[in-house]
Amino acid sequence: MSKMTSHILSAIFRHLKSRPTFESVGIESYRKLLEKSAIAFKPNKSIKAEPFRIKAIEAQWLLPLHHNKKRIIIYIHGGGYIAGSINSHRDLASRIAIASDAKVLIFNYRLAPEHPFPDGLTDVREVYQWVTDNFQDSHKINLVADSAGAGLALALLSGLLTDGGPLPVCSVLISPWIDLECKNNSHVENREKDPMLSQHILKKTARLYTDKDLSDPLISPVNNNFTGISPVLIQAGENEVLVDDSKILSKKLIDAGATVQLEIWKGMFHVWHYFARYLSEGRQAIEQIGNFIKKYS
Repeated sequence: MSKMTSHILSAIFRHLKSRPTFESVGIESYRKLLEKSAIAFKPNKSIKAEPFRIKAIEAQWLLPLHHNKKRIIIYIHGGGYIAGSINSHRDLASRIAIASDAKVLIFNYRLAPEHPFPDGLTDVREVYQWVTDNFQDSHKINLVADSAGAGLALALLSGLLTDGGPLPVCSVLISPWIDLECKNNSHVENREKDPMLSQHILKKTARLYTDKDLSDPLISPVNNNFTGISPVLIQAGENEVLVDDSKILSKKLIDAGATVQLEIWKGMFHVWHYFARYLSEGRQAIEQIGNFIKKYS
């Protein structure tokens, strides 16, 4: 790791560790702080944003100046099921759009605790159904998601496998949170290394999302059967408490006969891609995502 990267990482870690949690400021203030922080991450000026609605769901197309008009990415944002929005993740989704030469659909699904499971998943299914109804015959549809959004993406994929629905050409899961029981060893092994998440906060967040059995395969989708799934890229940071979620999922996908590419990025933290404006590893990881999507679509 270069001195410059080490310096940037130290600054990012200080910033992340200083951020208040939803426990300390309340959920509404936590959401507002996340929205406010997004001001520092303005998308490339070449990106054109086209707002619209899918029934009651607020959505946007993010259109790079030059892109393959037949390649679509559905982006599902993270935020622990309790926060996050089009605004908070527009820069990251726009960077992925440019790297993939694709148009990206990003949207606001309903958030807990006002809208607990399965409301957010219902919205994800609604958006996916709309895209497949309108574009399946003429476009290549891809799925990209981060953190809790990756949990929703995997739950969507599990339902498609069960019901025989049309699958995306490929899927990309960034730092997925897919075991809401938070029982894996990395929660303990990385608790001093992860500047963003902790087992305590994640368990509290899981209970804001649902009071149902956390092992339910639609809540902790790592517990699903993935036979027949289309290719999957998984990226996770070496130092995040959720890294075992990615490793366990990768093994399950391989056992199911899937094409899977697992990348554990040395020295990285939860969804480091978010800081791609400052962090070269974020830009490199996004480039890898673009290459993966272009390979299959």
